[in-house]
Amino acid sequence: MDTSTFWTLVEDTRAEAVETAKDSVVAEHVATLTAALEELSDDDVLGFYRQLMAARARANRWDLWAAAHVALGGASDDTFLDFRNWLISHGRDAYERVLADPDALADLEWDEDEDDFGCAEEWAYAPLEVLDDRGFAEEDLDPGPDEVDDQFGEPAGEPFPEDDDEWFPARFPRLWAAYGQV
Repeated sequence: MDTSTFWTLVEDTRAEAVETAKDSVVAEHVATLTAALEELSDDDVLGFYRQLMAARARANRWDLWAAAHVALGGASDDTFLDFRNWLISHGRDAYERVLADPDALADLEWDEDEDDFGCAEEWAYAPLEVLDDRGFAEEDLDPGPDEVDDQFGEPAGEPFPEDDDEWFPARFPRLWAAYGQV
């Protein structure tokens, strides 16, 4: 699966989820993505998973983690992984905007009461569950020699100063205005 097909699938299944969601769009997106993946060949589902890993690896950056830290009032490595899944689930435009300017995260909405980030973890498991149902072994899903294991690798860039009350508002003025102190 190429990058364009990956993003089209993400965006089409999100649009369907937005239309049909009664509560959480992210939870409904798990269902719409799973249904779409079940219609694909094994190679395409595996390709989707590999594209997801690449997108998460590209978003594994300290500046993005810092933005998530401000918006969520703190972010562990698990939370940051769920955050990256959530961001990817919003589609290519949102993903690219936030990667270009992490303060643009202020333009997106999430519902903590609906556990959007926990549902984003489930969303990212959708291709793995489809492949597991088809009998793929865990070692079949390991990154190849040209791929990045994106789960918890060292983020790119410079770590952010967690305890610097001046750094965050200067770096993320819109997020800081919306979500205040960490």
